[in-house]
Amino acid sequence: MSKVLRISVPLCLLSFLLLSGCAYINIDLASLMQIQPYEERVISKGGSEKVLVLEILGPITTTAMRDTIRPKQGTLERIESILEKAEKDKNITGLILRIDSPGGGYTASDLTFRRIVEYREKHELPVVACITNQGTSGAYMVALSADQIVALPSSVVGNVGVLLPSISLEGLLDKLGIRNQTLTSGKFKDTGNPLRDMTDDDRQILEAIVMEFQQNFIERLKERRPVTEQDLAVIEDGRVMTASAGLKVHLIDQVGYYEEALEAMESLSQVSDPTVVVYRRKGENAGGFYSWP
Repeated sequence: MSKVLRISVPLCLLSFLLLSGCAYINIDLASLMQIQPYEERVISKGGSEKVLVLEILGPITTTAMRDTIRPKQGTLERIESILEKAEKDKNITGLILRIDSPGGGYTASDLTFRRIVEYREKHELPVVACITNQGTSGAYMVALSADQIVALPSSVVGNVGVLLPSISLEGLLDKLGIRNQTLTSGKFKDTGNPLRDMTDDDRQILEAIVMEFQQNFIERLKERRPVTEQDLAVIEDGRVMTASAGLKVHLIDQVGYYEEALEAMESLSQVSDPTVVVYRRKGENAGGFYSWP
């Protein structure tokens, strides 16, 4: 039998009203430390066939930080849990990706893209992405898993590329009289070390990594979108652009709202008036299509 962890918190500020002493309340910490199961929430009621809204919200990560009492999941973990539940519902006829994210780690974005493609191909169902605010960088990579991409008029898209942040503190350390005495087993072992300036050789190595990942991103873009060489000349510099600008270079298929994304889904799935659902955990906002958990 599982044990319930409880904590008693004294409310001594009320003791002057309670002559017999302090009052206590009990908090069930065990329930707070458990990840709650997903529940189906209906966004719009229709027929027996369903469209599942899969949410890609905030920075894209594989796992979440474990430094809080209430457990959390990273993007990939959450997607895995949702699609595992969706596997059991044979009435799901399509996915709408609701994307509001600036991107995130290259690996996390790549894995999220691959997981959605895997589900789409296994069940042979259509996927429509709806970018509601941001769909940039790694989030745009995830959008490439969709058959069609719709973006709100006020959203931004693109920012196709790879970023490797780097700083040098060498000048500051010199002013403070601090010397870098890092020991390495090889010439390039500390490439990217912020305690010293980057050498030309260091830069060449890191740029090669960035450009390889960038080329992989571009190849995926070319596979999934009807981009021309003229489009790529604009896209490849990594700029962020509005939905209307993204439409001109074929990053998206349509400027519109949730309603247009649903219409695209009905057309692709050949299902009219489906019930649209989203999976949220107990305690998360019920909300509608544009709400956050």
